Amino acid sequence: MLSLRSLCLLKVSSLQLSYEEDKVPSNLANELNKMKLFNGNFFGQEEYVYNTVEQIEHQAVKEQVLTIQYQGEGTWGFWICHKFDTCNYRSCDGKGRCGKQPEKLQFVLKEKKPYNSEAVFAILRGLCRVRVLGVINYVMKEIKGRQVLTVLSVEKGSVPDSLQLVFSTSVVLETGQKISCKFVVNSTLDDSPVFKYSVT
Repeated sequence: MLSLRSLCLLKVSSLQLSYEEDKVPSNLANELNKMKLFNGNFFGQEEYVYNTVEQIEHQAVKEQVLTIQYQGEGTWGFWICHKFDTCNYRSCDGKGRCGKQPEKLQFVLKEKKPYNSEAVFAILRGLCRVRVLGVINYVMKEIKGRQVLTVLSVEKGSVPDSLQLVFSTSVVLETGQKISCKFVVNSTLDDSPVFKYSVT
């Protein structure tokens, strides 16, 4: 349940009321800036060309919507919905699930709070739906059954008036090798968020 402070911040943000940063408390200005930079619905499409078992080439389009809502006090809500325009081996598992039916995922995270095991799988699964990404799928296979942590943080971007929303996931394998996976949302006042991934 949202606090009264969060509800007030969200209302001010939704009304797009103007304010001068030097005339409001800095922590309040920071909260409103996060909302201004990140809150919204972001739509995307990806096209796939694939071969069936019979080696027949097909095309499929995946549509996805990501909703980000900074709720104030370090709390972030994420809603992800995606579907394919046609049945295909990527989206239909043969067990009753059809990729043409929308799949919805949601999770709420606190900044700088470590999340482990089951929560990490839910987070990564959701991020995979924003973009089909082999490296995140690889990380998910590698971390199965292991101690793993994901932390959400907000960092300054590389250009003025920009912020980065960073999901950092790390796990140590039996070999001693450490795998780190980052999902970064870059945002500025002039552009929609840009999503980037990296694995080391």
